[in-house]
Amino acid sequence: MAFFNCLFSIIKKLTILAVLVAIVIPIYYNSTNPKYLGLRLLHSLISIKNTFVSDADRPMLSPEYRAFESMLRRRPLFQIDPNLDPLELAKNIRASFPLDTIMPRSSSCHVDKHAYENEGHTVDAHWIHHERAKPKLDADRIIIYLHGGGYIVGDVQAYSGFECHLSRLFNVTVIHLEYRLVPEHPLPAAVDDALTLYRALLHGGIPASRLAIMGDSAGGGLTLLTIQALLAHQLPIPRAAVTMSPWADFSASGQSYTRNRFTDLMIRAESIAWGVQRVLGPNHEQIPRDDPSYSPLFGSFKGFPPLYITVGTAEILEDDAKGVANKARAEEVDITLEIGQNLMHVHPLFVNYFPEARDTLDNIRRWLEPKFR
Repeated sequence: MAFFNCLFSIIKKLTILAVLVAIVIPIYYNSTNPKYLGLRLLHSLISIKNTFVSDADRPMLSPEYRAFESMLRRRPLFQIDPNLDPLELAKNIRASFPLDTIMPRSSSCHVDKHAYENEGHTVDAHWIHHERAKPKLDADRIIIYLHGGGYIVGDVQAYSGFECHLSRLFNVTVIHLEYRLVPEHPLPAAVDDALTLYRALLHGGIPASRLAIMGDSAGGGLTLLTIQALLAHQLPIPRAAVTMSPWADFSASGQSYTRNRFTDLMIRAESIAWGVQRVLGPNHEQIPRDDPSYSPLFGSFKGFPPLYITVGTAEILEDDAKGVANKARAEEVDITLEIGQNLMHVHPLFVNYFPEARDTLDNIRRWLEPKFR
């Protein structure tokens, strides 16, 4: 009898512990998404291990960052098999793209869809705000966000978790543009979509002084192309622009394409040529890779608004970002370049996981704040 009483007591305590864990973990990570909670728990366990195992070659990296690296090595965000049909591959990547699991939308986030029309062309965009209340269409601080994904993948489902974090951190309303993707719609379709949204906002009574444009990776390149197009059409430019790891050089002329090919965990150098072909479309053989209509690095930066660029020294696009910064600075643009030592491609996206991402976003916030005054 004593044995059974002891066993019952142990089971009771374990049950209470399990219930407490089931309550505390979702509260701690601010989510009830089981896949996300699994990722966070795995990340936490690897981070704890890393606190006891140093990286002699990269001593400044946090244990949390190195834990996220380990997870990416086990499962990359997406992989490109150039032997597959491009459209089939694009659909497979979109169906399995895990960013909404890595950065899920918080329960307090509000997303409101709108259609915008200009000169016979219509685009969809989503107003995103970190509070439950419906975003105000007359908000005085608005960031147009142009998502990354190689122009192949990305939508509001994947990015709204990060965009809602930006809304809270920067105290702004974010507009997510659902621009057309490749291979179905090669460039300049995405630029046309961004111009349509921007013009529609202006015609709707939102002045450029209340707007900033921000993007990551391909979206960073699209941010630059969009502003170059605004200047070419003599439209008012936004208050500021932010690009994180911009893809700006389709000719891959920078040395980082070879120097960092083994340290970049997000982009395989050998997949760049395949991606460029998809972005340029069926006539890609006739289009020079340094055509400024596609590669903003080779375009003009004269007249640009203040520009903030972030990039990591572990990514193959490092020299894209540095090249843009050098050209913009030579054309007297107010440019800030933040270089993250040993950091990965678009590292600020993973703000929930490591302090390096949070530090970069805090730097952007402090830089952006006075631009809206």
